[in-house]
Amino acid sequence: FLYFHMAGRLRKKYDRIFKEMTSLEFQNTQDFNLSEEDILSESGGIRHQTNLFLGYYHPKTIDLYLKKFHVFEYLSTLGLKDLKYVLDLTDSYEHKFCIYSGKYEDSKKVVEIVLRKRGLELEETPFNTSGLKDAEFLYVEWLLLQNPEKQFSFRRPRLPGQVYPGLRIGDHVMEILYHMAERIRTSGLANTPNYLHTAVLFSKEFLFIDPEMEAINQAIKGYLMKHYSLWTIAWAGYYECIYHTDTGKPLEWKPSLMVLPISDDIKKYFNSKEYKGSFRYYKDKLRIDVDRDLLMTKIKEQGDVI
Repeated sequence: FLYFHMAGRLRKKYDRIFKEMTSLEFQNTQDFNLSEEDILSESGGIRHQTNLFLGYYHPKTIDLYLKKFHVFEYLSTLGLKDLKYVLDLTDSYEHKFCIYSGKYEDSKKVVEIVLRKRGLELEETPFNTSGLKDAEFLYVEWLLLQNPEKQFSFRRPRLPGQVYPGLRIGDHVMEILYHMAERIRTSGLANTPNYLHTAVLFSKEFLFIDPEMEAINQAIKGYLMKHYSLWTIAWAGYYECIYHTDTGKPLEWKPSLMVLPISDDIKKYFNSKEYKGSFRYYKDKLRIDVDRDLLMTKIKEQGDVI
């Protein structure tokens, strides 16, 4: 799994789209005279005096993206109306993109993406992380994709942390963010998922910096996902009902840093003998399962997970 074969069908599709859009982006912003060198500081950081999203994207370019990717057209098919977006650049270091359906209020929020360009905060590890320490990433501080016009059902039950059902566009959003991260010259995307099921969904392309957490994630995908639904695994993780079969102790899952590499230096970290050896050490001794009786007891006590 540590060999990076990121050129899947979806990646190739967005590679082509972004290549086509390169010349169009700045044709649409001819009234804005900053060059790429003006926009980016010598260190590759954001020049915070500019009014550009992530220090790079003019609002007209965001308009172009929304049209090119048919974002509002798709959201309209889900019953969402009066769609509009807002860019919040008031924080010099953290930029926010939101889409609303109707009023500008949380109950009508469809999309919220909070991004920051920064280095990683790394814990001590027994092997070399110098390539990571020197790198800058596009960090996804917050990602919300929801349909406030829909309700949960037995067909689409609620997952931990959800207020409304999702939009089923997560993979597409990640591809767009990947290419945006590439454009602003970062080493990759980074995120710290708060929930186990979110980490599983992210791990289609993201990897945990901590090899022990990556081993846990692969065990969840390699065994639990073959025997249980995502809903069951999500709530089992939330209520600590996943356990080690050899000891009977609950699995300790904690929010941990994940990365989708772009630069070769970051890919080398995951392909290093140290990382792969540590990963195999943890994975080989890991045997986990879901305590279904305990999970059902927890669900009955709460009574509101659907």
